[in-house]
Amino acid sequence: MCELYGISFSRPGKAISTLHRFADHSCRNPHGWGIAYYRQGGAVMQKLPEKALLSKTYFKAVEAAESDIIISHIRHASRGELNERNCHPFVRHYDGKDWVFAHNGHVDGLYVHPMATGETDSETVFHILMDHIEDRGDAMSGLQYGITSLFEDYEFGRQIRLNFLLSDGTNVYAFGHHPEKPMYYQNLYHRQGARTMVSTQVLDGTPWVKLPDDRLMVVAQGQIQSISAPV
Repeated sequence: MCELYGISFSRPGKAISTLHRFADHSCRNPHGWGIAYYRQGGAVMQKLPEKALLSKTYFKAVEAAESDIIISHIRHASRGELNERNCHPFVRHYDGKDWVFAHNGHVDGLYVHPMATGETDSETVFHILMDHIEDRGDAMSGLQYGITSLFEDYEFGRQIRLNFLLSDGTNVYAFGHHPEKPMYYQNLYHRQGARTMVSTQVLDGTPWVKLPDDRLMVVAQGQIQSISAPV
């Protein structure tokens, strides 16, 4: 089962030790990894269809990733071939920004979105949500409407497991709907500033908080901005 990790800093930083621990979970998710972060307003992304823990490229990418937002994913393939285009995160350019998305779970019965370059339901979910953001002209409204539409259109007679992280380079949006795989977050303040981490795994021995189911959390500059009512 795939795993997600994201971090937002109040000023650019690295997440080396945490991403090393994150790679340990690739023993059960050996089919690919990806790391995305922002530099000079655009997304920098590296991903490969190989086990993160055994990938020299993964650890080099971890060392290079310095930003106020970093998103990572390790893949357990349930749909789509083992290739780079089916590895997360995915990116789409809209409104002068690179929007980066990573997903854990599955949504049965989806068509393949015309903008998708791979075969995963995850990439199609991303483009469906982005379509709603573009239609609404607002990220929160578009995401809430898009999530509701996914459940209305695809849940009947099927299963939806929908954890995701989405960023536009300023905000990180986190959503959790997965009975077997909750999302957790941790907000810390230290001398270097604030940071908030979101993950499908508790990655150290310090306190983490479970993100309530079906809530959309917004994080910016290392701090939690809001947690919505149930979507």
